[in-house]
Amino acid sequence: MKNLLLSSIFTKSFGFVASLILFGFISLSAQTSTTISDVEISDVVEGESLTFTASLLQPEITSSVTLAYKPFVESEFTFVEMEVIANTATYTINADEIKIPSVSYYLEVRLTTGVVETYPVNVPDGNQPVELPVSSKSEKEKEIIILSPAAGETVSKDDFFISVSFIKAPEIVDVSATKIYLGTQDITEYILFAGDLLIFYSNNFPDVVGSGGQSIRIETFDKEGNEYYSSTRNFTTKSAELIELEADALTYSGNFKLESRNESFNTESEWFNNLTVDLNSKYSDWKFRGYAYLTSEEKSDAQPRHRFFASAESDWLKLRVGDAYPKYPQLIMNGKRVRGVSGGLELGFFNIQSSYGQVKRSVEGELLGTYDAETVPLESNVNVISIDKAKYGNPYGEINAGTYQRDIFVLRPSFGSGEYFKWGFTYLHSKDDMNSVEFAKAPEENVVAGTDMRINLDNRNIIIKGSAAVSLINSDISPGELTDSQIDTIFGGEDSFIDVDPKTIKDIKSYLGKFITVNQNIGPLNPQELSSLGAEGSVQLNYFNNSLKTSYVFRGNEYSSFGQDFVRTDVKGINIADRIRFWDNRLFLTLGYEKLEDNLQKTKQATTEYETFNAAVSIFPRMNFPNITVTFTRNDNKNDIDPLDEEKSIYLVDYSTNRVSSNISYGFTAGVKHNSSLNFTTSSTEDNGATGIDANFLSTSFSFNSYWNRDLTSFFSLIHYNSEISQVKYNYTTVAVGGRYRMLQDKLELKATLRPTFGDLEQQVLDLLANYMFIENLYAGLQIRIFRKPGISTDSITGLTLRYNI
Repeated sequence: MKNLLLSSIFTKSFGFVASLILFGFISLSAQTSTTISDVEISDVVEGESLTFTASLLQPEITSSVTLAYKPFVESEFTFVEMEVIANTATYTINADEIKIPSVSYYLEVRLTTGVVETYPVNVPDGNQPVELPVSSKSEKEKEIIILSPAAGETVSKDDFFISVSFIKAPEIVDVSATKIYLGTQDITEYILFAGDLLIFYSNNFPDVVGSGGQSIRIETFDKEGNEYYSSTRNFTTKSAELIELEADALTYSGNFKLESRNESFNTESEWFNNLTVDLNSKYSDWKFRGYAYLTSEEKSDAQPRHRFFASAESDWLKLRVGDAYPKYPQLIMNGKRVRGVSGGLELGFFNIQSSYGQVKRSVEGELLGTYDAETVPLESNVNVISIDKAKYGNPYGEINAGTYQRDIFVLRPSFGSGEYFKWGFTYLHSKDDMNSVEFAKAPEENVVAGTDMRINLDNRNIIIKGSAAVSLINSDISPGELTDSQIDTIFGGEDSFIDVDPKTIKDIKSYLGKFITVNQNIGPLNPQELSSLGAEGSVQLNYFNNSLKTSYVFRGNEYSSFGQDFVRTDVKGINIADRIRFWDNRLFLTLGYEKLEDNLQKTKQATTEYETFNAAVSIFPRMNFPNITVTFTRNDNKNDIDPLDEEKSIYLVDYSTNRVSSNISYGFTAGVKHNSSLNFTTSSTEDNGATGIDANFLSTSFSFNSYWNRDLTSFFSLIHYNSEISQVKYNYTTVAVGGRYRMLQDKLELKATLRPTFGDLEQQVLDLLANYMFIENLYAGLQIRIFRKPGISTDSITGLTLRYNI
């Protein structure tokens, strides 16, 4: 017994001290930003959805926030628009995209001035994305099973019972030491220990269980008294009469929230006021929701900041009117905001999904000056358009360009439920409304048609997926559709502007004129070269503890969809990745290889090849020892230009990057519960190409969270960042310390965070938050953020909120 105790103490001490020792020698990505103060991320666990919540420093000048993310074995980032409400931007990644060993991400913040900033700063050109290690699901979930209640279940408080099974638990678990909490109340004394089953019946203890939202927490221990595993489950209890009544009755809930916020930046101060209304109701198997966010930040000369929608949903119908972020096949449309109508029918074998509305609203431009034919400026950086000569005196005008209203329509019928098979067809049409504004650049139009298929075989051990789409785009529809005589003049003749057979254009007009405006600005004019084709496919095999996936991608240089702004084009190639599981899912080895190339239609000076090799080892011991993940990535990018060719050497690409990262995380009990995490990333780029910019990065982060009791938690983190780009060095260190405390019987919650930064970047950020429940369902909140740059400025955000729940 003594040896076991000494062993346990040694293991815990080693894990914690090793983290501190390593921290002294190895230094996650620099996360300081002038637009985003911090990003909160939910637990990163394989097979579970991942939610990002970014806090904006200056939401009034933020136009949009885009999340870029990718699993470790992929080289391409997926870009999705985050939902921005007030000073937060949120997005949730689907569970099937979260895979061991890691997920990398960064944010792109587009300002109303047109400037784009990133978080972390200067990604990907001069900094690295943030790499989040993905944890394995604990096998202990299969050993200690909460049989009842089910997660999220609504049960009768009179017939409520708890049932926990230890049948699959190992011998080291001391079942008799188990503790069970109902909310904050220890109800272990009421539990019946029946061998490998723990049972609690509420009808034996009628005063113990109340009504409303509830949670149970199971804490288990080994025979040495150490915590072995804990699990929490949320559910709702109601009276049997109320449950029966609600089965066929209309129920509702919701909240109203008022906010007044002052932002003081660079000696300028401005107040903003917001109203949020969120209402939910349910009738039988129907769910209804109404949501509105109205803000004084709404301006007619910018894209909308108001958000609102009403929705109805059942097992077979989904309908949403207002703002929506519909998801279609990745090539065509994924999460882009549409203000209009979205929804679908899910009938099993046949399903249909559709969206119609605005993706951009009209914003009028400004006329800066007028010109005649002789004085019109020809500089490429000057916006000059044709204007009404009778109205303005000259035929040409220089403008500060506005934005046309852009409408979009998407339709996707599909066959199959997706459990074994699904085959879909997607059509997208998007067009700028030429009459929506007077002063803007050329109005555009876009048509995309595609198909996608998924087949699951042998209990999903074989997964086959594929999608393809073709697009047409007209870069200027203002001249209208061409007549046959105009086609003969513009195309193909000796005096024509474009050397294309007029018959080809007439055929395009005949077939496609029903879908898109056909004139000299339509493209591509060479569809036989597949320049407007986007296609990808993959085969995944899950056998013998292996998950082997092979995929192929092809995207022509002229493929374009107004529903998807972030598809990488002019690229083709293969990706092979394999993840091997050992030691009862405690050890994972991941290997990946990708080879891509561009210049598919020979429109560039040279063809560049992109080779990527990935390797990772992840260890999850599930004992008193840290979880460890180590990854390695090598990128080689090279084109076929001869370095000795003086004329073309300015286009030479020849560089390689080696990137190594590691994560050590450790949860332990030393008086109270603690969680610690150490991350480091080092990257080295050798550039032998035309730019010749070598770069080295080294960054480290360490975090330590302590849970003193249910009311008090504290946290500490340290980030150190070093970079050297073309012999220019830059480094800084950020410390964050804070905590949360609940008091007055949970009526008051206080939270404070201090984040000073030292080195080449100096600043201090202080966050203070207080929430207080005055009376039942009425809450008030105060938030203060002070953002100080020594010797430059002291900025602040102060917000007061009032929320009422119904």
